Amino acid sequence: MLDKLDPILLQQIIRACPTGILLLDNHGRANWANDALGEMLGEVRCAQLLNKQVDEVSAPLSALFDLSTTLHLPGDEFHEDLWLMGHQQPLPDNTGQVQYFVDITPLYWLMQERDQLKDELNDVIMVDSETGMRNRKGLYYSLEPQLSRSRRYDRPLTIILLRLDCLDRFKQQYQREDARPLLVTLSQLLSDQLRWADIVGRLNETDFLLVLPEIHANDAATVVENLRQQLAELTIDEPETEDFTITARFGIAEWRKGDDMSLLLMRARQMLDDDADPQPAEPMSHG
Repeated sequence: MLDKLDPILLQQIIRACPTGILLLDNHGRANWANDALGEMLGEVRCAQLLNKQVDEVSAPLSALFDLSTTLHLPGDEFHEDLWLMGHQQPLPDNTGQVQYFVDITPLYWLMQERDQLKDELNDVIMVDSETGMRNRKGLYYSLEPQLSRSRRYDRPLTIILLRLDCLDRFKQQYQREDARPLLVTLSQLLSDQLRWADIVGRLNETDFLLVLPEIHANDAATVVENLRQQLAELTIDEPETEDFTITARFGIAEWRKGDDMSLLLMRARQMLDDDADPQPAEPMSHG
C-alpha cells in the first residue's frame, strides 16, 4: 500500500507522526526533524540541533545523534525538564540514519511520585516484607513501652539478639539472590518457641530481636540454648535446601536502671560479638 501513496502525502504523514523523528545524513549531520520532535525540544534547542554534526553541538543535545536509551535534557528559562527514550535505525544503502524519540517525561514524574510514596509507606510500615515479622520500626515501637514499664515498676526485662551467620553461605550454595526460605523458616521457629507476651522481629538483614518481659538473663540463657538446639535440627521447607544447617550467634542483655533502648542493644551486641563463631555442623539426614 505504501508504494501507492503520493510522496507528498508520505511526507505529511511522517511530519505529523506523534513520535519524534530526526534524520541524519551519511555524514552524521542532522538535516531534518518532524513537528513532534520540534515540540519536544522547543524552538531554541531544535535550531541548535539542525544542520549540525555531533561535534558541533553541546551536551546534552549531542546525545540525540546516537541515542538508544534514555536522555535527560535539563530545563532552563525557556524549557522544562525533558526525558526522552530513543531508538536508532540505519537508512538503506548507507544513506544516513533515523532517530526516533518518545517523550517519557510524564512517565518519569509518575515513577518519581511512586518512589516517593513507597518511601513514605516504608517510613510508617512496621512489618518486614520477607518474614512478616515486626521490622526495626515495629520493634522499637513495641520495646519502648516495655522499657517504660520496667523503669516504673522495676520489673525484669531481657532481650536476645540473634545474628544469622549463614545468609551469604545460603545464597552462594543455592545460587539465590535472596534467602527468603531460610528467613521464613527461622521466623516460624521463633514465633512458635516464644510466649504470647514475648516480642520478636527483624532488626536488619541478619539480626533478629527477641524481647522477653518478666524474664531474667539466666532464664533467657536457657531460651538461647533451646533455640540453638532447635536451629541444629531445623529443616527448611524446600526440597533442595532441606539439608542446609542454620548457624547463628546470640547476645543477651537484661534491663538495668538507667538503661534506654540504645544501651540495652549495645550490651546485647557486645555479648554477641563475644559469642564463638559457629561452625556448620554436618548436614542431618531427613529421610
